[in-house]
Amino acid sequence: MTRPVAICASVALVIAILSLPYGYYQVLRLGVCAAGIYCGVKLRSAGEEKWAYGLFFVALVFNPFLPVFLSRATWMPIDLVCAAVFGYVAYKYPATAGEGRSGISSKP
Repeated sequence: MTRPVAICASVALVIAILSLPYGYYQVLRLGVCAAGIYCGVKLRSAGEEKWAYGLFFVALVFNPFLPVFLSRATWMPIDLVCAAVFGYVAYKYPATAGEGRSGISSKP
C-alpha cells in the first residue's frame, strides 16, 4: 500500500508548482504530512531507517498544525524535491513489511 500513497503525494506535490487557490495548499499540507508519516512507518517497519526518517522530516515540514511559512518561490523547489523523494520511495519500495509483491497484505 506504500506505492499508491507515495505516488499520490508525489503527483500532488508536482501540481503544487502551479498557481492554485490557497485551499489546495492547506489540503496539500495535510495530505503530504499524512503520507510522510504513513510511508515512514511502513519503511521503518521494513528496516529502512534512513528513508523513514527522511519521510518523517517531510511530514514535519508539511505539518498543518505548526505550519512553516515560506514564500512561494521557496516552496517550489521544496515541493519538487519532496515529490522526487516520494517518487523514489514508490519506485524502490513497492511492497513493504507484511505486504506481498502486489502491495497487498498477506496477513489474514
